[in-house]
Amino acid sequence: MLNIYKYRENGGLQTTDKITTGVWVNAINPDTAERQRLMDETGAPEAFLLYGLDPDEGARFEYDDDFASSLIIYDMPSVTLTGPDAEYNTIPLAVIVTKKAIITIHTDSIPLLQLFAEGKVSGFDPRDQQIASMKFLYQVSISYLAYLRDLNKERIRIENKLRRTLKNEDLYGLMGIQRSLIYFMMSLRTNKIVLENLDRSNDFKLNEDEHDYLDDIKIENQQATEMAQITNSIIGETADTYSSIISNNMNGVMKFLTSYSIILTIPTLVFSFYGMNVDLPLAGDHLSWITTIVISAVIAVLLGIQFWRNKYF
Repeated sequence: MLNIYKYRENGGLQTTDKITTGVWVNAINPDTAERQRLMDETGAPEAFLLYGLDPDEGARFEYDDDFASSLIIYDMPSVTLTGPDAEYNTIPLAVIVTKKAIITIHTDSIPLLQLFAEGKVSGFDPRDQQIASMKFLYQVSISYLAYLRDLNKERIRIENKLRRTLKNEDLYGLMGIQRSLIYFMMSLRTNKIVLENLDRSNDFKLNEDEHDYLDDIKIENQQATEMAQITNSIIGETADTYSSIISNNMNGVMKFLTSYSIILTIPTLVFSFYGMNVDLPLAGDHLSWITTIVISAVIAVLLGIQFWRNKYF
């Protein structure tokens, strides 16, 4: 599906059916005929269009001299709801800049791009191709911060639950957040390389104002990277702390059980002596069974006091 937008003179965008100079084409999983139309009417290389439809394509910047077209693949965060939980990941966003148009191409509808279509991103004018293409990157970069804040809130919620009671499902929740942060950090690292390549590129010609705007994107990307690293470090330390707590609790339980098992062996040991078929002291006394109980109890109490002094339980 091809959604074509052109700039409206009084501000914002309006849809159109024709691909003319200065339009933005949002291509959502285009079929063969739609890709051919993009190639014919915008001059976009077929390879760039196919790169944009590959969900495993890595973030990078590429320029095609033959078609005078630029390709920017920039990783963006995404969230998938799986029941009550949300799974965070990253997906590539391809921005193709030709002499005639800007093309965003992807396999599924992206809510972030809907903000551009509805005119909610100020200053977005597809006729100014350099700034317009970088506005996509800027909005993606600040969206990382929003997702990271959500992950931080979820982390705090899980940690508060863990303080009350340790449950495996909460530890799994922390593990899921950490996995999402790893995806984010990897993508932010590759996005940084893309931004540096844009800054150094002689093909993607930027004026002074455009360089300043690119610097703003770098700052947002760096802030997201640092926030992701800090959150990941906190989760790592939290996981280590609760692992130590679980280990200490287990050691306490084992020490308690071992101490009591030793104490409980005393009566068995005394009764075993008096159960042997040999002459023993007080064996002929009709109250000897009380004697054995008293002996067992005294020894067990003395041993328990000694264990208590040594803080075995």
